[in-house]
Amino acid sequence: MSPKPAPLKVFVAEDIKLSDVPPGMPAPTKQQVAEQLPPEEIERRQKIMVEYTRLTGRYCPPHNNKSRWVTPEDIPYVIAEGKDLVAMCKLPHGRYEGSEIAALAHSQIEEKNPLRFFVLPGGQVIINPVIASTTKTPVYKREGCLSFADRAELEMVPRFGKITVTYQNLVTVDGNPEPKLSLPITETLSSHAAHVFSHEVGHLNGVNIYDEDYRPETCLFFNDGQEWSEQSITDLYKT
Repeated sequence: MSPKPAPLKVFVAEDIKLSDVPPGMPAPTKQQVAEQLPPEEIERRQKIMVEYTRLTGRYCPPHNNKSRWVTPEDIPYVIAEGKDLVAMCKLPHGRYEGSEIAALAHSQIEEKNPLRFFVLPGGQVIINPVIASTTKTPVYKREGCLSFADRAELEMVPRFGKITVTYQNLVTVDGNPEPKLSLPITETLSSHAAHVFSHEVGHLNGVNIYDEDYRPETCLFFNDGQEWSEQSITDLYKT
């Protein structure tokens, strides 16, 4: 039996160090250039600031557009967008420090054609996630959202403590360097991991925690309003 392919991770080529260039730092004056910093250091810091500004500017306004299923043809785009999302997980946004960011969904940076995937700060890409089943009684927890990064108050959000999830990631097989979608992966998550997964699936389903009609069950439905069943999940991953 051949070994199970290891999931690929996406990373930015160079970490952005905010200790070098704080957000909003102005361009150095002629006097500073002359007295403090060599030209190569000025250029390096300016490049970092440009990239910081580009990434933090990628957040789109909150919306309720549903994400479409990722197909093999989407993989190059998923990788490119995933690299930006992973980098953004390290950057402060609104009231949130980079260290607080647990995950980011593609729909948080793409409004017109969001794809069904999210990333974790470590570089993992969770593709076509589905929550197949949950415990029956939700519990409440305080939760925020990067799509509402300037809201000072956290929301009391009902979440299921334990969920069973199915998703795909990116793998390489038999020495072929071209990534492909993995076979469906099913696992059971609880506590914080379950809450993060549920939050991101909510985004991909077009749901935000600050929506007036928010319900925890919305993570169990897909674009056509269909509730998941074991058979429907099996059929979906065949396409």
